[in-house]
Amino acid sequence: MSKKDIVFNYPSKVVFGEGKAKELPHRILELGAKRPALITGPTMPKTQAFSQIKSLLEAAGIEPFLFNGVEPEPPIELLQEVSDLIKKERCDALIGLGGGSTMDFTKVLGVLAELGDVTLDQIVGINKIPRKGLPVILMPTTAGSGSEVSPVAIFTFKEENVKKGIVSPHLVCDVAIVDPVLTWELPRHITASTGMDALVHAIESFISINANPLSKELSLSATKKIYGFLKRAVHDGKDREARYNVALGSLLAGMAFSMAGTAAVHALAYPLGGEFHIPHGVANTVMLRHVLEYNMPGNEKLYREMAEAMTVVGGNGNVSCQSDSVEPFRVIDFVIELAEAIDVPTQLRDLEIPKDAIPRMAEAAFKEKRLLGNNPKRLSVDDIRIIYEKAW
Repeated sequence: MSKKDIVFNYPSKVVFGEGKAKELPHRILELGAKRPALITGPTMPKTQAFSQIKSLLEAAGIEPFLFNGVEPEPPIELLQEVSDLIKKERCDALIGLGGGSTMDFTKVLGVLAELGDVTLDQIVGINKIPRKGLPVILMPTTAGSGSEVSPVAIFTFKEENVKKGIVSPHLVCDVAIVDPVLTWELPRHITASTGMDALVHAIESFISINANPLSKELSLSATKKIYGFLKRAVHDGKDREARYNVALGSLLAGMAFSMAGTAAVHALAYPLGGEFHIPHGVANTVMLRHVLEYNMPGNEKLYREMAEAMTVVGGNGNVSCQSDSVEPFRVIDFVIELAEAIDVPTQLRDLEIPKDAIPRMAEAAFKEKRLLGNNPKRLSVDDIRIIYEKAW
């Protein structure tokens, strides 16, 4: 067995558990911040989660500057506008409250607001951020993206109809506060799609060529928790045990892909988000079956391990069985059956993607070298086109 070095960057502090949101004021003061900015989306102020955060800050005498205009799959133009606002308000820390888009937005906003000599175009890609930005605290309200512990942020470039990644250890936040209670109000369809996103993170990080012993343990643990409890969380949003386990699974999956990366499922999902604005978790799900089928030959041992992780007794009532009775292909059956049970689309036609878009989507996906480079099997443009056609 070959040995692999293990290198990882995570937040200085990760706080997980029910009710841990109450630690926010303490964490702000711990960072030495006096004028934080609270960054969130337009619907968040209507939620109990937001009211709770606002009350906590008021009780501590902290009056944050509020920006609640983060859009799903945020465009890059918005970043510069808000960066100017943050500078004008003299904010000295950022709090990102929301899903993956909000957290990605907040991480990069911290860089642009603090590093006046850096433009967004200069930092797109891998390791192009020269130094740390403003202190950032992230509080996920979805259990899916793993952005709270990752060095990655994804944005939509509208003129090009593509999504691009910014990857740097300087994007890792200072404090992640993961409180499953903050996910209790999530609508069923968002719980489902973000949960599938987290499951894809767990699966792809496990089969990535950059996986290591630590990332694999995290991937398998995440798989057990997400697969085992997602159906329950979708069907009953106030199921505390289910919400807890899916939130923890999402966190573990985020830690896993922060080391090992994601792969071809994400690469093929990006054109769906960039051109057709399909939610990220849904885009990943529709590509999942056929990418897994493509990758399986030669990777049966990894697939068997994943299938075994999904057959332990869990929240979905899965039946445990002996490892030698689980066929590798069953992992594909398991994930698609789960997606169908929680009403997440599994075919491109369900999303009204025109079939004639496939050639240009294949060309776009082929350019995602960062992600395709992690895939256990190489893909040509023709391979990608065929996968899209099967997914249609």
